Amino acid sequence: RLCFDVIIIIHNIDHSELQTLAAAEAKSHNLSPANMKGIFAMIASGRKLQVATWNIAAINNNPFEYWITYDENPGYERLMANVESFLESPGDRDVPVNAVFADDMFDRLERRMEQAGWGSVRCYWENDFKNRRIVTEFMKDPLLGSKRLASMPDRITNTINVVGSTDPVCRPTVINMVSYSMS
Repeated sequence: RLCFDVIIIIHNIDHSELQTLAAAEAKSHNLSPANMKGIFAMIASGRKLQVATWNIAAINNNPFEYWITYDENPGYERLMANVESFLESPGDRDVPVNAVFADDMFDRLERRMEQAGWGSVRCYWENDFKNRRIVTEFMKDPLLGSKRLASMPDRITNTINVVGSTDPVCRPTVINMVSYSMS
């Protein structure tokens, strides 16, 4: 199984230097014309590329984790650019966590955790997590990221392959292959 990352790091350089550097880096890693087109589309859009990684053997199916070139659907490029823009500058949309995951949702989760025999984490919810800003103080928290407290449970429960079945079991989420409408 082939598994490696290609990483490009670029800091504060002008447009022509960025194109030259991107082309040289891509050539040294034998990137396809489609990959090159995607890189130059990012440059042309005016976005500041600081780090780009390509995980060749990625195990996730989260569409927001990967940015591909998809000529047949220009809306995809707009969607991904808008997601990136929101995550970089959420502004007043950077709401507290409890505006998305409300107290009654935590109460239901806590009851299920108690039924499973797990200890209470209410003090963490009440005193820390529920009041954090969802992007800048939760999603971008480097400590939570390094411990994989959000990403690992998602990876393990997102899509489950079942022995004897060609269809996976999918937890209802916008980032997997759930086959029914969640609206």
